[in-house]
Amino acid sequence: MGWTIFATPNLILLGILILSGVDSISARSLSGNSQCGKRDSTLKAVSMLFRHGDRAPAVPYPLDPYRDYPWPGGYEALSERGAEQLHTSGLIKSARYSSLLSTNCDSKTTNTIDLDKILVLSSSVQRCVDSVTNFLNGFVKVEWPSKLINVIPLDQDEMLAVPGKSCPKYVKIIITGPPLDDPAFKKVIDFESPEGKEFLAYLEKNTGLPTFWSSILLNLEDTLSIQKDNNLELPAWSEPVYEPYLKSLSPIVFDGWSSSYYMKIRSSALFKDMTNRFDNLITGSADQNILLYSAHDATIGGMLYLFGIRDQIPVMPAYGSSLNLELHENAEIENDYEVKLVYFATYNDENPTEVNIPNCSAPCPYKKLKANIQPNLVDEDYDVVCSK
Repeated sequence: MGWTIFATPNLILLGILILSGVDSISARSLSGNSQCGKRDSTLKAVSMLFRHGDRAPAVPYPLDPYRDYPWPGGYEALSERGAEQLHTSGLIKSARYSSLLSTNCDSKTTNTIDLDKILVLSSSVQRCVDSVTNFLNGFVKVEWPSKLINVIPLDQDEMLAVPGKSCPKYVKIIITGPPLDDPAFKKVIDFESPEGKEFLAYLEKNTGLPTFWSSILLNLEDTLSIQKDNNLELPAWSEPVYEPYLKSLSPIVFDGWSSSYYMKIRSSALFKDMTNRFDNLITGSADQNILLYSAHDATIGGMLYLFGIRDQIPVMPAYGSSLNLELHENAEIENDYEVKLVYFATYNDENPTEVNIPNCSAPCPYKKLKANIQPNLVDEDYDVVCSK
């Protein structure tokens, strides 16, 4: 799910991808390539918040028949499939945002990529670092310096890793999930009923897991789903509970995380980071117009709630999904820019959904979006609000 904080050893990146260990590079020439966008593009800037790619399970359960399965890179690591997914995602985004990537375009064959205009921030969880590495290989298609990726140390991360920087007052829900008596669970099963108690006892007997937290149900479903996706035969005990119960309960736990005050604190910090960088670009105090945030499904989930658009994204964020905030020039809007929210539901989504921004009909002015979101933000400093 993306909340486990322990990083795993780096996997061996795909040999077909371009190596990224260059110490100093600001721009490279790219010949015979279609990087240059249309001259009349209205796009001014974009921020991309995306989930890492396919990975190994976060952790086995005590009676897991596959607990010693040799996952490449170990538990939690980005898989080879995940590396390919993010490379594909980078190629797709390169086509959409070509007008921002290229400078000095002319009728000849040489286009230039200005890497100084790209900001990359990554969760310190290794699968996120590996994911953005593969994304960049597809996105810019040229050699780039390893220092382009800014990894936020876990104890300083106020916005990407989940959980990240210490916030003991509000982080509990990420550890436990919503309480089992939360009314939302009763749409699937009432844990206080005889049926519900029998269900929890059945899981404890067959998994060796205590089931006093709803987060345990989500992590169990996650492990089983990944095993199934890797063509491992699920144990017989899971058949009566996997599809009808665990698959239905997981989104409820996920929404409990995403809508929590803890995620509101972190989503507020992320929104302010994005818009501060946009503001600096508009005023001319910064040049970076491509913002890349490599994070987790819960990070995206929190932003869906902050923007008030969770009802438009009816499923949990898939591997490589991306929530992009675009800044456009628009002659209809005086002294401002238009914003568009687009959602790439999968890593290979070439036709993203343009999300309706609440209380801001298109074309939505950038300043109005910020004003609308302002009441939803936690304005206090992270350390202050977390220590109250």
